[in-house]
Amino acid sequence: MTQLVLDLPHRTAFGGSDFLVAESNRDAVAWIDRWPNWGHHALFLQGAEGAGKSHLANVWREQTGAIRIEADGLTADGIQESVSANGCIILEDVAENHAGEALLHLLNWVKETGSHLLMTGEVPPSQWTVALPDLDSRLRAVPVAEIREPDDELLAALLVKQFADRQLAVDPPVLAYLVPRMERSSRALRKLVDALDKRSMADRRRISVKLARDVLASLS
Repeated sequence: MTQLVLDLPHRTAFGGSDFLVAESNRDAVAWIDRWPNWGHHALFLQGAEGAGKSHLANVWREQTGAIRIEADGLTADGIQESVSANGCIILEDVAENHAGEALLHLLNWVKETGSHLLMTGEVPPSQWTVALPDLDSRLRAVPVAEIREPDDELLAALLVKQFADRQLAVDPPVLAYLVPRMERSSRALRKLVDALDKRSMADRRRISVKLARDVLASLS
């Protein structure tokens, strides 16, 4: 288990943090590394909440100097003013409710100017109901890079990183116990580590397999 963690490759990300590369996100990382040879002017980075979409988008931002826009703040009138100074744009947290004139205008603008757009979201456009036919056809043409649920290798590495960030010493048997039994999502992982940290402090004892068992039971 420890060796798996030590061998896991990473990408340096915006803010000095590291993005850990594993089988579950390798395809998405390959798409980011492939830029600007996407074969399209846009890319949709899809994954569950906490999967690492923003983290990986920031890797691309560091490479390109892209401007970041929240999808909730996107307006048709403000697009050119906001992004025309830079050829790369990140549009975060895009969902079906954003499928309107402003998004159509942005996609058209990016194509016309030879710019590049990286969108992030939990649900890919192919699963949206889009009222505007032009927007629907443009979105369906955008390639999708998926970050899947973390596998055992990535879960173990993320646990080690989360514990290290909190300066907690955790032995390999604890990791071996947690990985196959915990909920397989990054959000659940953060909740679990927080609960283990608080229980360890409250009981004034190291995080052991027994403590891990008790905390998992309380969370379930």
